[in-house]
Amino acid sequence: MQTTDLTEHFSKLRNGDKSAFTEIYHELKRPVYTIALRIVQSKETAEDITQDVFVRLYTAPPDTSVRNPRAWCFQMTRNLAIDVLRKQHGIQSADPQDACAPIGDIELRMDLEKAISLLPCEEREILSLHLNGGLHFKEIAKIVGLTMPSVYRRYQKSLKSLRTMMNGGSL
Repeated sequence: MQTTDLTEHFSKLRNGDKSAFTEIYHELKRPVYTIALRIVQSKETAEDITQDVFVRLYTAPPDTSVRNPRAWCFQMTRNLAIDVLRKQHGIQSADPQDACAPIGDIELRMDLEKAISLLPCEEREILSLHLNGGLHFKEIAKIVGLTMPSVYRRYQKSLKSLRTMMNGGSL
């Protein structure tokens, strides 16, 4: 679904069209869940965050000033996931350093998931926002509060780390 279509669905939702919510949900449920999972690394917690995102979206959709509703949803997902990490670890501010396309071979997929889980939180986040969320580096930079070149460098670093781990090396 294109950003313009998604924006139209959000507009319909704001005007009371509940069927628009169904379309939004089907479009965004997988990337929202994946982004949450990459950050919190718990299926149950990622499911809770996904549910919370869509409950909030249903009860208070973004206003018309939001130019990219997809990025807005992913920002909300990220914020909720980081809040969960803060609560779980009893920290005041989340340190991003601490805190996919389908693959036919299940063993390779499991190895890749394990390798991704070993990346620092910020790298998992950037990787997921780009690959699973379909966001551009400029949009990711706004979400994570970094410059676009920094986001791109960290994305490239995460890919290099994944290649190393998948070839038998370590971080």
